Amino acid sequence: MKLMWTLLPLLLLLDLTVFTPALPFSKRHIDNPKSLVPGGNRRYCDVMMRRHWLIHKGKCKQINTFIHENLSTIEDFCRTPPVPCINSPSMHNCHDSTHDVSVTDCFASAGARPPHCHYRKKDSTRPIRVSCEKGEPVHLDG
Repeated sequence: MKLMWTLLPLLLLLDLTVFTPALPFSKRHIDNPKSLVPGGNRRYCDVMMRRHWLIHKGKCKQINTFIHENLSTIEDFCRTPPVPCINSPSMHNCHDSTHDVSVTDCFASAGARPPHCHYRKKDSTRPIRVSCEKGEPVHLDG
């Protein structure tokens, strides 16, 4: 039992692996309902980029989109007819949303470097395009 309590912090730390392409789609992009963050709405991107571990290895992730819909709604988009992926030509099997979704786009401020990554945000309602594998979204293409 003592070994389990010793390993638990290590396992939690490993679970907090920072930005890699292997992170699940939902961990990078889903925030539903939209989180209330300390410091108010103007600090949303600064807080959420840290909370979702999208800052790593001396780099501030330049752009990230948070979708304010539940994952099952996004999974439904995977059932629409496939279309070409535009922003990631190496990705295949992209699908357009069937309706506009609420999103927040976060853009790194010029010259931002960890640990001081600061972001501008843009809230909008628009269509999105996702790449899917086995009926699940794996990449946000736009």
